[in-house]
Amino acid sequence: MIPAEWLPVLCIAVPLAAGVAILPMEKLPRRVPEVLAVAAAALTLLLSGMLTLQVYGGNLIVHLMAGWKPPVGIVLTVDLFNAFIALIVVFLVFLSALFSASYMHGETGLNYYYSFMMLMLGGMLGVILTGDIFNLFVFMELTGISAYGLTVFRAYRARALEAGFRYLILGAVGTSLLLLGVALLYGAVGTVNYADLAVRLSKGIFLPGVDGSLVIPLSIMLIVTGLGVKASFFPLHTVHLDATSEAPSPVAAILSGAETKVGIYAICRLIFLIVPFEALNWPLIFAVLSLFTMTFGNVAALLQEDLKRMLAYSSIAHIGYILMGVAAGSQLGVSAALLHIFNHSVMKGVCFLCAGIFMSQVGTRSLSQLSGVGRRLPVTTTLLSIAFLSLIGVPPLSGFVSKFLLFTASLTAGMLWLVLAAIINTVLSTGYYLRFLKVLIRPSTSLPREDVKEASPLLLASPFILTVLLVVFGLWPQPLLEVSNQAASTLFQLSKYVSTVLGGS
Repeated sequence: MIPAEWLPVLCIAVPLAAGVAILPMEKLPRRVPEVLAVAAAALTLLLSGMLTLQVYGGNLIVHLMAGWKPPVGIVLTVDLFNAFIALIVVFLVFLSALFSASYMHGETGLNYYYSFMMLMLGGMLGVILTGDIFNLFVFMELTGISAYGLTVFRAYRARALEAGFRYLILGAVGTSLLLLGVALLYGAVGTVNYADLAVRLSKGIFLPGVDGSLVIPLSIMLIVTGLGVKASFFPLHTVHLDATSEAPSPVAAILSGAETKVGIYAICRLIFLIVPFEALNWPLIFAVLSLFTMTFGNVAALLQEDLKRMLAYSSIAHIGYILMGVAAGSQLGVSAALLHIFNHSVMKGVCFLCAGIFMSQVGTRSLSQLSGVGRRLPVTTTLLSIAFLSLIGVPPLSGFVSKFLLFTASLTAGMLWLVLAAIINTVLSTGYYLRFLKVLIRPSTSLPREDVKEASPLLLASPFILTVLLVVFGLWPQPLLEVSNQAASTLFQLSKYVSTVLGGS
């Protein structure tokens, strides 16, 4: 039996080791890196599940790297809040890797593809499980570099190269702002450990000669802005937009469903644990960000003729919905945000994987060329339709549950104006989702293409599994509600977190 304190280490180490091992496998049969990547993702999923069970019920796991105690030593700290998000991330990466085994069969250089995917998984888990803000930056850099490589994997396409270059430049700006904010914070307080930061900032303990009233707000805003590039809220959304539009569809599913959630997690950990939520007027800041993000995403999605680009803008809109829960600042709000993080990861996983099937089977993602294609791909179209309806918030699908809770949390927090804006945005989103579905299933005026046929069972397996979750947790949401509520409660248990981490137990 694996000791509980070693589970977070293994969750990070397994995909990183797999990524390093796969990289030099260029001359081996392509099935070798595929099998190794899927196996590593499956093992990480198992370890992440075990980790979640260990902290379920309020436990907290602290691993002291090399035995050095905090705040000097590096620690990995796990409660149900970050364990739940880690489980979501690993699950989506595993299904994306499984989907890639069939979807990427015609590509060359797959050792690089699967190596970057595993390194990205290890980086995201490092961001989620670390207990100090400097290593958050280090793992965020690893995540970004891997994502750049995956975005430009199809380097023979000019648009992929352009998207990757823009991702590299803007992503570097984001991580530079993050590093600058961390440096200012360390220079003011003298520590980077989450728990120690929380104690010192709550007591107003700064290094000699430091005016905390100026440095702390500036450093926190720089950090939130840097993380906002990864979270992809307006106006920092362009990195996400280009990358998800041009990256291979399994990678787009990870970028949309997993990487953005890592950014949101880091922001929540920062503003709820380290800095008092009432400071800097966070509720109003995130409410305004929520409004602009969801409105921009939905309006822009209405204008799209490209399936993947529409999905990319839609993802931005749903980041806005998640920020509603953050803005509420309550346990109900965070619980609703966590639930929508899970649902959005699943829904966008289905959407981008189905978009990949359309591109694989039909050779296009343009709406004008997909007219009537849904009649020849009935299973794929059905899965995509269910995901679209869940994104809209149609009961009894899982997306309805989390949207209802987000609206309730905002109302409880006195943000009626934000709820009304979210309802209007939901109506807007209904327009473009139903428009795409109408084109897919309407009778085509042109002659049907006889070579268009349904995808293989292996290709359909991943989106099918995700769609089943949308239906099951829509009809029976109690397990998810209980987990998300308990996970949210751990975020507000500041004294327990601090005493456990600094006590080294």
